[in-house]
Amino acid sequence: MTIRTGPPCAAGSGAPDLLWAEATDAQAWGCNDLITDLTDVIKPEINNYHPLKINETFIAQTGKYIGWPGDIGVSGWYYREDQLKEAGHGDVDFEQLTWPDFLGIAKELKDKGMYAFVFPADGWSVLFMFTLHQLGGTAVSQDGQSITVGDDKGIRAMQIIKQLWDAGGLDVDIWSIPYWSALKEGKLLGDFAAAWARGFWETQLGQGGEASGIEQWRIAKFPTGEGIKYRTGVWVSSQLVSLRCGKNVTDAINFMQYALGSLEGATRCGKWGIIPAYRPYLAAKDFLDLRSPLFGEWAFDEFWAGQEQELSTEYYRPAGWGAVNDVINTEMVSILKDEENVEDGMKRIVDIATPDFERSKCR
Repeated sequence: MTIRTGPPCAAGSGAPDLLWAEATDAQAWGCNDLITDLTDVIKPEINNYHPLKINETFIAQTGKYIGWPGDIGVSGWYYREDQLKEAGHGDVDFEQLTWPDFLGIAKELKDKGMYAFVFPADGWSVLFMFTLHQLGGTAVSQDGQSITVGDDKGIRAMQIIKQLWDAGGLDVDIWSIPYWSALKEGKLLGDFAAAWARGFWETQLGQGGEASGIEQWRIAKFPTGEGIKYRTGVWVSSQLVSLRCGKNVTDAINFMQYALGSLEGATRCGKWGIIPAYRPYLAAKDFLDLRSPLFGEWAFDEFWAGQEQELSTEYYRPAGWGAVNDVINTEMVSILKDEENVEDGMKRIVDIATPDFERSKCR
């Protein structure tokens, strides 16, 4: 049985039996009937996963479930507890921290030559999608037939991101050499990132020892405030799928059930680097007791288990979502630089995204 992370039928000889597919790819392939129908095996397991994770495997146009929920996909604000305290913000109540509060801290840190997050000058749509998720919004409708990113929630999300831009983020590419250097040097005190990012941070910062804040890192919920319904966001969230043209589809399904639908299998996957969305695993001692050099004795997985409850049930990424996301990433800069207001900018984004969206949406 072969396992791949690339597009369908990309194996050198014959199609791969399993693919680790981002939700948007799985949706696009499922719309074209390229993926094995898992409806009969997934339906009895639905209550073992958050509704958002189930939605990511469901094709509205066909009524089929085509993937096994994989990574939990939650996110938070990673930060250096010791440096935040040294900078005069050691008493922050993260449970009550609002976006205006966070923006104030970010501005103060920037005045001292430090940064609370990264914001590349050419845009960063991940931040917008985080905030849209928080507001209970969605860039594309549940049925995947219309762009909704220009509605009131989309406008509000971009207003928050404009304020974040004005507060000042570090202008480096995400996870570039300058990025890791800024973390190690204490110039970058924190950043917004997904749960699965931990492995990258451990690899890059572990070599720096105490200077890189080993044992001093913590994670906080995203800020709250007016209109905020959820305290997390989604940045990449893959699932296992099996192509219809695979030679070992039955074996592939059995592997999915074991790897992502059993406590033993999820525990093994958890050690690999992701956080399986399987709820019995999220409540298991093996998960909750896990420790990392990055966080010391701080129970980071207890935090992530709580963040699962913060996932929106109103955020959808069907086929066509990527077309909208790509345009936001490139076109948000004119809004950020005050070349147009938020309302006009969001309308323009919808207009630009529409042709590609119409070509790529599920029919």
